[in-house]
Amino acid sequence: MKNQRILKQNDAAILSRLAEQLLRLGEVEFNAGEELLDMISTAKILAAGTERKDCAALYSVVTYSPANIEDRRSVTIVCPHEANPQLAHVSVLSPIGLALIGRKTLHIVDVALPSKRMEKIKLLEVANADMTSEVE
Repeated sequence: MKNQRILKQNDAAILSRLAEQLLRLGEVEFNAGEELLDMISTAKILAAGTERKDCAALYSVVTYSPANIEDRRSVTIVCPHEANPQLAHVSVLSPIGLALIGRKTLHIVDVALPSKRMEKIKLLEVANADMTSEVE
């Protein structure tokens, strides 16, 4: 499947718990919990203890650029409570986090921006960060 997401088993479990928490909130026009569940249900889930170094995962440092532009940016994808713009830690629920999680290097993906626009970005590189967490 072209541009399929590949998730580590631990990431899928964390995202699933996060989705459950968001769905309990309800009452919002857009519920990221539904998007997370849809993402998990269509992703390839790796066996426990297995990971792909070419796929964006929670707590990995992801370098990307807007498609057709030579502007490189790096972010670390984290759980929502750990997001910190000053450290370039972006929530997995942010538009960029949702677009990158589970994607392979060199793939071009669409980012749904808050302004209802879509932007194409290219995932250039993935590196593991020395961070781990659980959803609180």
